Amino acid sequence: MTTRDVLYCEICGVKAENLYRVLIDESEFNICARCLSKLGSKAIIITQQERREENKPKAKPVKTYPPEGYDLVEDFGERVKRAREERGWSEKVLAQKLRVSIDVIRRIESGKYKPTIHLARSLENILKIKLLTPTEEAEEEVISKPDKVTLGDIVVIRKRGEK
Repeated sequence: MTTRDVLYCEICGVKAENLYRVLIDESEFNICARCLSKLGSKAIIITQQERREENKPKAKPVKTYPPEGYDLVEDFGERVKRAREERGWSEKVLAQKLRVSIDVIRRIESGKYKPTIHLARSLENILKIKLLTPTEEAEEEVISKPDKVTLGDIVVIRKRGEK
């Protein structure tokens, strides 16, 4: 055994060939069998499979709806279907052009699935139709506030005679 193979228990410090990777109070430790038996149910053994799962990168959530500032037209499914049929394309051809499954195209055309912003823009470019419209935000009244906080901003003012 070389000096690199020598491992020490992180609890008692004894040299050990076999250490267990355990979770104790949300912290991971390499401990020997003796310390593992002393800790009992307080130590949870972490398997190799659990460690591999922790290291996997998490998938980023996909935005299903258009971002703020854009609305999807209400009849988007009908527009997509009409434009596809005008070009004489099958659902399969459109799916291949967009690199999505045929089922996604069917669900979009039936209105059961709202396309992502990326997919909606791709549909607009390929089919030469308009699916996204800018939202009309109501003008907000701008109320100027003083630069400093006053006592009146903090205290609730009571009318005379109220307690």
